[in-house]
Order: sequence, then structure tokens, then C-alpha cells
Amino acid sequence: MSESENAPTNDLQVSSNGFYSYHSPEDEPRQYRLHLRILPDQSGILIINARSTLRLNQTATYLAWLKIQGKSEPEIVAEALKRYQVEEDKLISDLQKFNLQILNIINNPDQAPFITGTDFDSDATERPSGLPLRVNLCLTTQDETLPQTETEELSTENWKEIIQKTYDAGIPQVIFMGGEPVLRPDLTELLEFTEALGMVSGLLTSTKKLYEDESFLERVLESGLDHLILEVDPELPQISNQLQKIFDKDLFTCVRFPVYHDSNLADWAIALIQNGCNALSFYAATLDANDRSALLNQQLTAQNVLIEYDLPFSVQAIQADQPVALFSPEISQLESNHYTVMPDGMLCPQDFTAKPLGSLLTSSWNELIVK
Repeated sequence: MSESENAPTNDLQVSSNGFYSYHSPEDEPRQYRLHLRILPDQSGILIINARSTLRLNQTATYLAWLKIQGKSEPEIVAEALKRYQVEEDKLISDLQKFNLQILNIINNPDQAPFITGTDFDSDATERPSGLPLRVNLCLTTQDETLPQTETEELSTENWKEIIQKTYDAGIPQVIFMGGEPVLRPDLTELLEFTEALGMVSGLLTSTKKLYEDESFLERVLESGLDHLILEVDPELPQISNQLQKIFDKDLFTCVRFPVYHDSNLADWAIALIQNGCNALSFYAATLDANDRSALLNQQLTAQNVLIEYDLPFSVQAIQADQPVALFSPEISQLESNHYTVMPDGMLCPQDFTAKPLGSLLTSSWNELIVK
């Protein structure tokens, strides 16, 4: 359904930046939860089972909002026909496709955490909306490979307050990171808190515990983790076999790795995907590795491998030896505005953590970034 061809006859009767929740009835065969964030232009973000999000145009946002109000399919069709000048059969077909897309995500828990397509044609979903769609929570700058140092870090309750503020602002996704976030003893507690709110949660880590300690992996999964970004060294012996323990779980997993000037990793990377890895992310470890990284990007793109370009790096890595960004016009145009909350609660642009905007403990998201 095209927005331009089927202009609404009345405004959506909800507030801008609204955040709405829904739980399927108890007698529903497939139990699921929906959280809908409505943006100022009345497009939206739909969070499904606190695992995956759908980017919605204005038409799909209206249908999702009616669904969250508890309307039946006939009632949704009747309300939408009042709003849009469209044939009833076309509207029913669009609604059925929309419902099938939701069911597909419900039945496939290792879907990508962020999905853009909804089968509704619109440019509205490309407009900036002020607030980000994701925020990185840097729990600590401590690292497993370096000596422990005294650093100022927020308490568990402080982090819960920031997560609650983020949820209240309508930001649907957080990534827990560090340093090494598993060094925080409250990591699983924070994951559980995020899950209870209905947010999508990710974990950026390089710890070997996830594939060496099965009980630890199970605890993290039971806490509600939705997607994993795992940093690995592709030259480690048997690393592919060890990662298989994670790939076998219902967890969207992205493997990230460095590329050096003499790396030849296309076959290795494609094998990861064939064995169950969902996405890859990589970077030129040195300046003279940019060409090799660009070649790998071309090789994997030709094989339709999902490549993540806009993920954060650990704060310690940025301060000590920041990886060289792979530049190309195609990649650069995909960049989004992301933010990182530092261990002391200061909010910073993702790639400029030395330039704080202010504290999320004492200020709101709107006060810090919405001008």
C-alpha cells in the first residue's frame, strides 16, 4: 500500500512519540508481546517479543496501533477503510501480509534484531526522528586481558534508572558493552530488567566464557539476551568449532573480526555463515589492510552475506588502538546516529566518546539530544 496514493482522511488519534504495549490473549496458540513506538511523523517501530523490531511506515503503524488496541481483523479493516481511500481486498491482503511477517518473527527467534521491510511502500521510514533507535550501554572499561584498575562505574540501580529512561523515551534497542561487560556481576540482572520492559537487548563481548562455559551461556540466554556481537580472532586454532556451540542456540549472532594486510578470510567467513552464524562485521586492523578489507566486503556481499557496518567498538579499544574504519560511499550512506552511555552515566556520540553531551542520570534524552 503506497502512502502517496492512499492519503489518510483523518489523523492518527495517538500522541507523537507514544509507546504502546500489547500481550496476546491467554487462549492464543502463539503467545507474543508487541511494543509500538510512534515517531513524530507517525511512522513507527514495532518490537516483537522483545527480540526483533520492524520499521513501519505510517500505514503499517496505524494497523499496528489498531491491533494493539485489541481490535479484531474485521474491525481493523473497517477502521482503516475510513482512513484510507483504498479497495477493501487490497487492504485485507496488506493486513494479512503484515500479520504473516509478525508470525514469521515469532516463530523464528533468531531473526535479525532490526528488520526494515514491511511490504508497505513509503519514504516516511527514512526520515530522521531525533531520538536514536539504539543506544550502547558501556557498563565498564575493564577488560579481561588487562590489569584491573579503579574506575568510576554506575551501580546496578543507576543503570536500571538509565534503561528505564531509555525505554520511556521510546528507544527500542540497547547493546551492553565495555571494556568487557561480562566482568559486571549484574549483567544478567540488567538483561532481565531490559527484557521485562520489552526492549531488544544485545551484547558486545570478546569473552571466551560464552563457548567455553555452557552454564554461563545458558544463564545469559535465560536472562533474555536477543542478539550477540562476538569479537574473535580468526587465527585462533579451532575457533570455528568452538563458535558452533553458540550458533546452535536460538540467538542472532554476529561475529566480528580484524582483517590484516595479508588476511585471506573469505572462505572462513562464508563457512561461519553456512554453519549458522547470522551476520558478520569486520574492520581493517591496520592502515595497510584497508584494501584487503574492502575486497572481503565485495566477496561477502556477492554471496549475500549480511554485514553489519555501524556497530560500536569497545571503549577501551577506541582509546588504546582504534580500528581503522572501512570507507566507501555505499557503506557511509548507511551510517546512523547512535549514542553510547559511558560507565559514569555520561552520554556521548558513539564514535566520539571523549565528547560527552551530559549525564543521563540528571537529564532526560530530550534535554541532551533533541533540539
